[in-house]
Amino acid sequence: MASKKESSSKKSKDRAKKTISKKMANTSKGVAAAGTVFLINMIPKALSSEFNQDSEPHLTVNPVNTLQIVGTAFTPDPGGGANAPIFVSNDGGNSWTLNSIVPSVSGSSSGTGDITTGLSGNKTNLYGAILRNPTGNQEFLRTNNFSALTPMKVLKSRADADQPFTHVLSIGGKERVYIGNNDFSATGGKTATIDQSLNAGAASPTFKTVRIEKRTTMGQNGPQIRPVSHSDGTVYAVFYRWISSSGNFGANNLIITSADVVVVRDDKGGNSAAPYSALVDTGDGVAGRRVATGIRFPFMSAGTAATGQQRLGGSLSIAVDPNNSSTVYVAWCDKPVGSTSIHTLHVNRSKDRGATWEPVDLLIIDNATNPALAINQAGKIALLFQEFRKDPGNPRWVTHLRRTTDGINWDDLILANVSATVPAKVFDPYIGDYDHLVAVGKDFYGIFSASNVPDMNNFPNGVKYQRNADFTKKLLLRLDNITSVPPSIDPFFFKITE
Repeated sequence: MASKKESSSKKSKDRAKKTISKKMANTSKGVAAAGTVFLINMIPKALSSEFNQDSEPHLTVNPVNTLQIVGTAFTPDPGGGANAPIFVSNDGGNSWTLNSIVPSVSGSSSGTGDITTGLSGNKTNLYGAILRNPTGNQEFLRTNNFSALTPMKVLKSRADADQPFTHVLSIGGKERVYIGNNDFSATGGKTATIDQSLNAGAASPTFKTVRIEKRTTMGQNGPQIRPVSHSDGTVYAVFYRWISSSGNFGANNLIITSADVVVVRDDKGGNSAAPYSALVDTGDGVAGRRVATGIRFPFMSAGTAATGQQRLGGSLSIAVDPNNSSTVYVAWCDKPVGSTSIHTLHVNRSKDRGATWEPVDLLIIDNATNPALAINQAGKIALLFQEFRKDPGNPRWVTHLRRTTDGINWDDLILANVSATVPAKVFDPYIGDYDHLVAVGKDFYGIFSASNVPDMNNFPNGVKYQRNADFTKKLLLRLDNITSVPPSIDPFFFKITE
């Protein structure tokens, strides 16, 4: 189906947004970046010979002991065993090892399907959600010691779900787990789902499945369902409502021709009588506030050279101010009709618990994807994203971190500026359908995947490699420190000490 024509007033509003965005981008060049930057390639020295495509990264930090950090990516077990690894740091990210404790299957080339994790702040309790190899079943996991060799326990398993996204919080000594996912077992096309456990630390925790889509769809929601919670019990989630499409996914030309960005809220930790219905849209009176309406974007099965080898399909992030649950930020991606950008990234804000949003987006960034938002205890907002620069003959993936205290003046810190052609893609997604950013105290912790060619010009704020590398010759080296290794995609961890 063809997309509806934009009204002249909407076009005018969009032009105004872009004009203001460009003005902000120009003034932000003078904003001084505060804090120190630490960036490290997470592949351990012992795995210097590997050349996997370690894409689609995620990160969690223990909120009561920031020395304890867990990262994940599409990483196979180095020994080809039946469990996939997690990346473990017990020194605040200064060094990383692998611990294979995620249920999988022997010989898996990606370790597991989609994987996200969360540390609750209760000692070393780690929760996770995966699409398990080889069944593809969505499984919810737990371990009380992520550094131990015991495999994570499967708490729940079911088929027909996609892209589980884990958020964990401990309130009053009780661990709460919220897992956003696109559940195709839902009836009526309302697939946007949160599986939640409000007693996740119990011997046999209970999970409740909540459908958060309340409107009609074209048969499903988008795969990105992103929950976030506050210590006062407020829980938000953002998702795409898919309304219409054209083209074909298998032919790699599917276009979501009309979609809404929807935010829902629950004020009792997801335990309200009508969960996630606290926000009602003034336009149609339905639960779920529409932040953006009638947007469009490609939904690709495979990345191409024109997209930096990266498949595209929209992207979402949400963050709530730890000091004030009324303040919430949302980031999303679209591609307007006629745009030459791979994606256009938007950031907006509500100061009244999602009821109203800024009339003009705070940021609009072309050729960007994988936004991740976080807000620290000082109220500073950070946005991690990856920009595709279509430089003729030398296309690049540039990973940015932008920060602001007022939503208007943003700094711009470049973490990596790497080739978008080296290495060649092995599978989709090339760098991942998401990256991740968290704030603990005043500091920001993040993870992204990128080409690992050891060239200091690619990392303008410095980098540390654990794996053997010759930065003079720009070569990766095997464990013998002599034989070269082909470039690949690696996960990178960073910390911004404010």
